[in-house]
Amino acid sequence: MNKIHVLDEKTAGQIAAGEVIERPAGVLKELLENSVDAGATAVHINIEGGGRELIRINDDGCGMSPEDLAASVLRHATSKINRFEDLNTLHTFGFRGEALYSVAAVSRMSMTSCTDGGDGSRLEIEGGKVLAQSPAPAIRGTTVEIKDLFFNVPARLKFLKSASYERACLLKVVEESALANLQVGYTVVSSGREVYRMPAQPDNSAQSVLARAKEILGEEVAGSLINKDFEELGLRIFITPPDKLVASRDLQFMFINRRPIESKTIQQAVYRAYQNVRPKDRHPAFIIYMEKDPASFDVNIHPQKRDIRFADERGMFNLIMKTVTETVFAAATAVEMKPQVAEQPAAPLPVLDEKISTPAPAQSTELFESKAPEISAEPSLSLTENAFTPRPTFMLRETDAPAPQSAPVAAPQPIAKSVDTNKKEPAWWHGPYHYLGQLEKTYLVFENPDGLVLIDQHAAQERVLYEKYLDAFEARKVTVQDLMFPIHVDLPPSNAETLMSWADWLKGAGFEISQFSPRTILVSTVPSMLRFKEDNMKAFIESLAQVVGDPAKSDDTLKRKMVALLACKKAIKAHDQISAAEAEGLLENMKKCRDGMHCPHGRPCVAVLGTKDIAKLFGR
Repeated sequence: MNKIHVLDEKTAGQIAAGEVIERPAGVLKELLENSVDAGATAVHINIEGGGRELIRINDDGCGMSPEDLAASVLRHATSKINRFEDLNTLHTFGFRGEALYSVAAVSRMSMTSCTDGGDGSRLEIEGGKVLAQSPAPAIRGTTVEIKDLFFNVPARLKFLKSASYERACLLKVVEESALANLQVGYTVVSSGREVYRMPAQPDNSAQSVLARAKEILGEEVAGSLINKDFEELGLRIFITPPDKLVASRDLQFMFINRRPIESKTIQQAVYRAYQNVRPKDRHPAFIIYMEKDPASFDVNIHPQKRDIRFADERGMFNLIMKTVTETVFAAATAVEMKPQVAEQPAAPLPVLDEKISTPAPAQSTELFESKAPEISAEPSLSLTENAFTPRPTFMLRETDAPAPQSAPVAAPQPIAKSVDTNKKEPAWWHGPYHYLGQLEKTYLVFENPDGLVLIDQHAAQERVLYEKYLDAFEARKVTVQDLMFPIHVDLPPSNAETLMSWADWLKGAGFEISQFSPRTILVSTVPSMLRFKEDNMKAFIESLAQVVGDPAKSDDTLKRKMVALLACKKAIKAHDQISAAEAEGLLENMKKCRDGMHCPHGRPCVAVLGTKDIAKLFGR
């Protein structure tokens, strides 16, 4: 019996589709590229069920004749190239002739198209099989409708994520296409709700880029972008200055010949340019456009054509680093540039030990031993700094959300010899401690029998808060406070969709969120142990939108990152002034931690300069 045989056309088509189409966003990407290549100036997109139920895209491009329409779904059918050498001069997006063929193989697809002055035609395909071709209205352009994606490939369908997550991926594709093709207008409707209506820009000027960026990145971020063109190098850079960095890496876009790409080489070069002025938790937002000879890079190293390889990777790294540096620092002469040693931007000093805060109302439930939630018993203001309307004390209640589907977040394991369970004090504790003061308003200096003890105030309180919040989460006793006025957080629509996919899990963690608009998230409750101001809460939610993923597929490591992020945002920062009582209270709280020696990210909290080492410094 022969072991080698040729696959039938249906099986081969489904396998080929899996290489090109991984999820609904891959379908939309291919269809958008076809529309742009067809010269469209307006594209209308409808999405249902995160793209699994329906993706419909209509454009006003050049359209296809009935003959071309029938040929467009054949394998290797393309209008872009005639021979292999054409790849070196290619200036279109699609070229391999597999997009429509691959999509048709795994969906129920219909296409209607017409050239200017020609006859309209409609083609219906199911699972790669042409069912019918019939006349259609003579309206220039093309409409492609994809229904029941992966209906005949259940294995692929099983690995799709939640509708919210898939919708976020779809919107990200639109955002990239819109930034790459300014003179194309985009309208996006998802489940009957308009998400985007971006008119075509008149040209490719900096003003047009910034106008489009405002609709995608938001007015605040887009308004901070600085621009510099390097025409002789084929580079245009729009990037945030060091004093306007953002909490998320998601606002970073790279294009080569208008093709959205991913490149570690370019990204690392940008970060190298910021290396001395960037806090660890802040990131540049940028849009980088490159015009390069197609022969100088390879986009065909991956079926989705996102990863690219430059012929001269080192040269590209140096070029980007140099031009970004010139762009950022030439425009920042009015901004004082200081090396960043703080892990976080300075924020108002929170209470270190909840025992010294005002007792909570009688109906509240204490989460931790002898400690009440950090909340005033007196009438207070809303979390906004400029609020002026007095309101009663926050309402406290335990979350009534169901337990998270996945396993509880695991508590961090203590470091070796960190805690001796037979003692009340951890192994590292060598008291008594005498507080001497702050060094650079960053390190707390104590004296003990061993010598001098230095404590990183941010890392130490980060650990204290991390363990407290983690304990409450595991015990499902996260007490929450209802906000009289919900906090509005503006995000790119793709980020907002990603965050909303975590809404149920976040409710169990004390954060109740809802979607006010495609780009606005409302935060209605927060854990009562928090006393964030509105700006700090917004920064936390923005960072959270980057950390989270699909809840059904997440693991405990990702969830612990959320708790660590929460602790990091809440903790005091480097360069914050604190009192002796607060410093001593922090040391006492560290003593109670399972691992008081390291922050949640693994950095040390404590360093000791022994008396013998000090003596050596003086030659004793």
